[in-house]
Amino acid sequence: MRIRQLQCFVILAEELNFTRAAKRLNMSQPPLSLQIQSLERTIGTALFQRTSRKMTLTSAGQVFLSRARSILAQHDRALLEVQEVLSGQHGTLDIGATGSILRAGLAELLAQFSRQHPLISVRLHEQAPALQVSDLLSGRMDVSFNRSVPYHSDLSCQLAWREELVVLMPADHPLIGARTVSLDDLRHEQHVILRPDSSDFAAYILSFLTQGGARPRISQQVIDAQSIPSLVSAGFGIGLVPAGIAATAGPLIHRPIAPVPPVSDIFAVYRRGEHTPALSALLATLEHVFSEDC
Repeated sequence: MRIRQLQCFVILAEELNFTRAAKRLNMSQPPLSLQIQSLERTIGTALFQRTSRKMTLTSAGQVFLSRARSILAQHDRALLEVQEVLSGQHGTLDIGATGSILRAGLAELLAQFSRQHPLISVRLHEQAPALQVSDLLSGRMDVSFNRSVPYHSDLSCQLAWREELVVLMPADHPLIGARTVSLDDLRHEQHVILRPDSSDFAAYILSFLTQGGARPRISQQVIDAQSIPSLVSAGFGIGLVPAGIAATAGPLIHRPIAPVPPVSDIFAVYRRGEHTPALSALLATLEHVFSEDC
């Protein structure tokens, strides 16, 4: 199985037309057909179903397509890393994070890292946590910043830093006059929360609100913490959010929770046993903020 065969297969799977695929590949149709036939012989099954009117992927072709794309992505990445070394750069880091974590201090931390390591190229990918984990496992991502630890035997993590959760409320809310807010103050409020089954972090917030058998009044449930300020602004209640989100929530007001505020742990997650020099440098930078083995 050759890289060129995989490239031909992926392009043909996207076009489902030999003429268009051959044009994208800068080749004629007969060599393209030979590449596909050779690949199908190697695999031992047909990848395309052809009729006089149309072409479709077989079931095997659909399964193989995602694998082929992953192999090509890793191949391209390997070539890029070699080119970067040859051009004088010392490495590349593909980093996944959510928007809320970027606001929580990751953007500033990576800017500091880039100043300290100007020959390491940092490429940020704003993605949902589940997609970050998938890209980590496939090799398309080097490190993911997540508010919970994915339980997978191929992954390791390091606690990067902690962020307090605060109460986000409209500027005319009765609690606005308090310097801090207690759990008792929150018991009779309407709450906008993260959907508890969406992540360990969301479940942690609900467990905080239900301490001592309390039954919080839930107004709305969302998947993305960045959606909470909009719903609080619209009058659906108050919300517990990381301080980084509250700081950018416009006219809304936030107050700390006392005496013991809930916290959001932010972890750097990476493949076990695959410390590139660039990743090791990033983890060393994190240790100056906060570090703890997972």
